[in-house]
Amino acid sequence: MATKLRKSPPVCLAISLLRLMTGQLRYSKQYAGKVIRMEDGGNFTIFRHITIKPDKKDQLETVFIVSFKFSKLSHKANKIASIIPMLLITGFPGFTTKIYAVNYKNGYWQGMYQWKSAKHLDEYKKSLVFRMMNKRAIPDSLNSVQFENKSLDSYILEFPRY
Repeated sequence: MATKLRKSPPVCLAISLLRLMTGQLRYSKQYAGKVIRMEDGGNFTIFRHITIKPDKKDQLETVFIVSFKFSKLSHKANKIASIIPMLLITGFPGFTTKIYAVNYKNGYWQGMYQWKSAKHLDEYKKSLVFRMMNKRAIPDSLNSVQFENKSLDSYILEFPRY
């Protein structure tokens, strides 16, 4: 697994910026503006989809979905503020895709990630970026689920959600 230095925020930021400059990190419009209905009945509007150019096609990885409600800031402010941690997440070892969404009715935010493996996801859950998100969330509002051997695209397309 990656070293502590490789997972540090400055290194992750540098890797993300390099990926952006070389075209390996991309914004996708594939799901932009779509409303996705989750198993609990909540409707989330997708506002950002960022992905790393895949190494292999149809690779089954680990999907991680986390929802939470922030204690401060408006929807617009949170969308802007999420750009900074995004650049730390996209440089983290094992990251491949993240979809950002918001439920305008109840104020919950949702991150839908794809990681190369459950081990990479476990390392991310120990990271500074993940801990920062937890600190900004209203206590007890954080919910998550993970699926191994699945792609984020297959999760979204598994049954009609939007």
